Amino acid sequence: MEKVGSREFKNRLGRYLRAVRKGQTLLITDRGKPVARVSPLDQNGDSELTFGELLKKLEAEGKIRLPKRPLGKFRAVPSRGKPASQMIIEDRR
Repeated sequence: MEKVGSREFKNRLGRYLRAVRKGQTLLITDRGKPVARVSPLDQNGDSELTFGELLKKLEAEGKIRLPKRPLGKFRAVPSRGKPASQMIIEDRR
């Protein structure tokens, strides 16, 4: 993956698009920090996203909200009485 500064990418866009058409992936940086990745589309015209990239995309579109902190451990909810499945079986008798 080739790193390209945003200014150079803008100035030589045609050259970089030809490289992407040939299968190369570019990492676009702004002041040395990665800000975008340009990669070729698959045969269907869709770019394959990793799960994390898909989550970020959905968040940017306002379709989901990601948690602000990691989830803690879940504790089991104590059950009271019979399971619902057992009650249904008894009710059908």
